[in-house]
Formats: sequence, C-alpha cells, structure tokens
Amino acid sequence: MKVNLASLLDETLNDIPFTEILELESLDIGERNIAFTEPVKMSGHIYKMEGTNYLTADISFKYVENCDRCLKEFIQTINTVLSGELREKSEGVSDFDEKDEEIIYYEGNELNLKQPIINTIIISSPMKSLCTEDCKGLCPKCGKDLNEGQCDCVIEDIDPRLAKLKDFF
Repeated sequence: MKVNLASLLDETLNDIPFTEILELESLDIGERNIAFTEPVKMSGHIYKMEGTNYLTADISFKYVENCDRCLKEFIQTINTVLSGELREKSEGVSDFDEKDEEIIYYEGNELNLKQPIINTIIISSPMKSLCTEDCKGLCPKCGKDLNEGQCDCVIEDIDPRLAKLKDFF
C-alpha cells in the first residue's frame, strides 16, 4: 500500500485522493487474533496546508470475533479514521515517537500506509467485544446461554462480608 507523493512534494498538486485495499488474513494483538473476513478498505486524501502535508483517511474492516459474555462467534464491523501530519523519515527517527503520536513518516517520494493502517486497526479494536449490547452471557453455575432462555439455577448473590449473618436468620 504505497502512495506516490512526488506531485505533492514538488507542489504540482495540493491534494492527492486515494482508495486502497489491504489484504490481511489475520493480525495478532497480544492474546487475541483478529481474522479478517474481507480486505481492509481505506479511502482518503493527502493534502498540503500552509506548507505542511497531512493525511486523512477512513478505514473500514470486518473480522470474526467471539463475544466476551456468551462466547458465540460473530462478525464485528469497525469504521475508524487515520489522520496525521506527514514528515520525511530521517535517520535516527523511529516509526513511533510518543511526543508525536499523529506523525506519519514517508521515505523519498513514497508513503507506505501498511504499518499506519495496522496501528490504527490495533488502536480501534474494542477491549470488550459483545455480539449485542444487551447480551446476557452465560450462567455462572451451569453455563447455559442466558440469551436463549433462563436456567433453573438458584444463585444466591450474597455479599461475602455479610455471609455470616445468613446463619443467624
């Protein structure tokens, strides 16, 4: 996923629109593995404003996820934005500088968008994934899916600090 910046850098153009597709099968994020169901789509533009180059793009992707409450598999759709200032990468500059989180580096006349897209996917992935907002999850006693119906388990929800008082009554 490379974009040629030559016409922007020599000031022939002030705006470069682009549409890109990134083929990713999966991505490991710590203990989670994201398995994409379709290519990652990106559309946006690179523009020059007051002598500085910027990138703004919409990113859309779908992946298979397990619900954190009921453990059922579902397809999650995420729409997010990648934006930042473009700077030429010079020696001694890392890809990620904590002070400059919104900086996207390019080399020569080419901007490689693969790593910024992967970083955006990682950042925009939810910490807790739910198949629906009102997912009831599993019964902690028998393991039945409470979305399919109530179970017959009797669950006593007693504060452990007050458990001794139960014996008095």
